[in-house]
Amino acid sequence: MNYRWLLLLLTIIAGNAQSFQPSIEIIEQFDDIKLVAFINESDIENYPLWDPRTEAPPLSIRKAILAIQNQHKAGSYNLIAETVKEIELREIVHHKNYWHYLIKMRIDSKEKPKYQVYVVLMNGKVIPALIETESFK
Repeated sequence: MNYRWLLLLLTIIAGNAQSFQPSIEIIEQFDDIKLVAFINESDIENYPLWDPRTEAPPLSIRKAILAIQNQHKAGSYNLIAETVKEIELREIVHHKNYWHYLIKMRIDSKEKPKYQVYVVLMNGKVIPALIETESFK
């Protein structure tokens, strides 16, 4: 009987093994919403550094949008035409010359427009940002 609980515990721990990897937390204010995204430190080991004073970004805006679209080809919802609402380029906090895009895109919705914000790293990795809700007072 105790072995069942041990097996269940090991299954839960193995399923959440990714949460034990070191990560960098990005907290951004974008429009009037607060966003949170987590980047694994392994994703920036061979990251292209960028000095905005001397060169163009290593990842163009066009390639960043294509990376988001490629991720959603097999997703549960489709991006609709002319979906890009807003784009910002920001530096990762406490990581000099490490930059990322914040891209706000409209997702397919029959009723009112719905938006999703993505963090696109300069190596082309796409991370959906989580919108932090306001606490009730």
